[in-house]
Amino acid sequence: MNPPTACRVCLGPLALMASGSDVAPRPESFAPTCHRPGAHGDLYRCRACGTVEQPSLPRGEALHDLYRHMRDQEYLEEERGRRRTAQRLLDLLGPPAPEGRLLEVGCGHGLLLDEARDRGWNVVGLDLSIAAARHARERLGLEVIERPLEDSGLDPDGFDAIVIADVLEHLDDPVSGLDRCVELLAPGGALVIATPDPASLTARVAGSRWWGYIPAHFCLIPRATLRELVTARGLTIVAERPYVRSFTPAYWLNGLADRSAVVAAVGGLARRLPRRALLSMSLGDERVLVARSPAVAAARARGARRRSEVSRARG
Repeated sequence: MNPPTACRVCLGPLALMASGSDVAPRPESFAPTCHRPGAHGDLYRCRACGTVEQPSLPRGEALHDLYRHMRDQEYLEEERGRRRTAQRLLDLLGPPAPEGRLLEVGCGHGLLLDEARDRGWNVVGLDLSIAAARHARERLGLEVIERPLEDSGLDPDGFDAIVIADVLEHLDDPVSGLDRCVELLAPGGALVIATPDPASLTARVAGSRWWGYIPAHFCLIPRATLRELVTARGLTIVAERPYVRSFTPAYWLNGLADRSAVVAAVGGLARRLPRRALLSMSLGDERVLVARSPAVAAARARGARRRSEVSRARG
């Protein structure tokens, strides 16, 4: 393919950052637990906004098909920790209002939705993975729609909270994805975003072995650029926290062993660590951003749209 010339986030100029593998992407490469360093395609960095892109990935339906057929056999082995991570994200929202509706984009097996439902939220999830959506529906009794965000069929202004955690980097058009989330927010609703930051100190120190550079990541948006995108859409950032994850010590150590010869030398320790213990920490390369839509402005905009629709219907 011809080298890309313009950033899909800001249209700025792109420069090759790192050459990668020319192996065609496969569904198993898109599993959440797949973090093989060096398996990505060529990476390009935007000279203007700092976004790192992997343009060799397919787009549209071809990309969606990879996610539809993706299965992750290891994901639920860390269910306790993943639920604790989800609980911390939900803590940022506070208790739901009566009949409060929450949407999770890329809900996977439905663990966060299950935790949110226990707190009183009315929940809906979006996910393309047939296997993950089946688990969420059949094992947890959740409503999961197997459609992409841009064609979800959901009503605008429909949700008091939207969570899009570790998903924005997977979209072939993250700006349009963000726009769609804003459209789906009810007046005064909260948008929770977490996405890896390629400009973080952790990413810079790790270099080409940073966990963010994997086959499934299409666009990695720096935190400063993400903040600009969010505020440009009329949302107010009300909170920003380190993204603290919970996993077993063995899971953490195995992940580090994949990326460091020093850690690999003691990787055998992972098999002797307590299996029920959980270690919670942030690697410093991802933060959780919470933004709210202005209630008055959003309500006026919704009213204006409805008046326009009525006018067109009468005309």
